[in-house]
Amino acid sequence: MKTPVRTPAQTHRVRRSALAAALLAGALFAGGVLGPAGTPAQAATTITASLSITRAAPPGPGLMNVRVLVKVPMNLYDANGYLNNGARIELRFYGEDPVSDNLVLGPITYVRSAVGLSATEEGIRLLTQWQEEPGSWLNEDDGLLDGVTDEVYVRARFVDGDGVAIQARSNVVTGIF
Repeated sequence: MKTPVRTPAQTHRVRRSALAAALLAGALFAGGVLGPAGTPAQAATTITASLSITRAAPPGPGLMNVRVLVKVPMNLYDANGYLNNGARIELRFYGEDPVSDNLVLGPITYVRSAVGLSATEEGIRLLTQWQEEPGSWLNEDDGLLDGVTDEVYVRARFVDGDGVAIQARSNVVTGIF
């Protein structure tokens, strides 16, 4: 197949068009209209967790309200990226005791489709709440050796799609549960 022969004027027009296209693309990229093809995700480096356990308001049957709030700060784009690529939050509840803290419930795993787990402008957020009966797993001290007051906390663990994890321990909630 023969290559067409161009006149000097045609060659000059082709070069000018290619140069103009390259300059336009460079200007759009530098001006922020076009971003780089693959910007790295903002790594999840911090996590916070809080726990509250309160008695349900009367005239209920004396149930306990359990509420956990977990936050992993980042931008909305990265939060969606993490959740869409397999990130999860795991909750484990512990009874705090002088010798060792015993696991009383968990792990409970929350993934993208879980109620309460969402990507927000502030990052990944898990807000979960439910009710438990008195004397359930919340009653971690039986009163024989360790007193009757229960001390419960939650350990929240954020695991990204590659298995890299960060974790936080919540406040300790005390009471007779």
